[in-house]
Amino acid sequence: MVDVGKVEQLRDEVIGIRPIYSEAGNATDIILKDGRVVRDRRVLNSVVKALTASYAVDLKAQRRNLREKLGRKGVLPFYLGEGRVFVPLKMRQALTDGDSVYGYIDMSYMGQPQAGTGRECLIPLANGLELQVLSAQSTILGIQNTGQAALSALQPYKGDGDAREEQVVEAARILAVTLAEILEQLTRIEQSLK
Repeated sequence: MVDVGKVEQLRDEVIGIRPIYSEAGNATDIILKDGRVVRDRRVLNSVVKALTASYAVDLKAQRRNLREKLGRKGVLPFYLGEGRVFVPLKMRQALTDGDSVYGYIDMSYMGQPQAGTGRECLIPLANGLELQVLSAQSTILGIQNTGQAALSALQPYKGDGDAREEQVVEAARILAVTLAEILEQLTRIEQSLK
């Protein structure tokens, strides 16, 4: 029997989230630092949104920023602060269209991926669990590299005042872009109501 909980209540202990098929349908397993696995009955996307919202992270803005800085599209890592980068890993085959196949693991808890048979790997986690992933070892190493690039792009600057000033300017730029998008959307809504 798996314990049931919500990711927001466990947020500081979470090192991974994995989509699963349960008797009630799509759900998400939350992997914790101490090796326990707790089931959140919501689908993976809802769990990711709840986890990032609990840290006041605007996931949409962060992903837009990462796409721009990394020049990548598709499934991207997300950053929760304090060096916590969760990288996407393919964890199951979809049974129907729209099923989440990617879960996320905090990079700092991942060991060296061990090649399995074909296109799958085992990833040892720092809490003693092993995670089966449906990707080749080279793909996982590339994902870890992308995670490091995301960490470099999103982690707050440490050091002198010039770096802090640059960080404030970047934050202001992101805020200005977001506000401009909101204004544009409001203008379109206003035009459609006329």
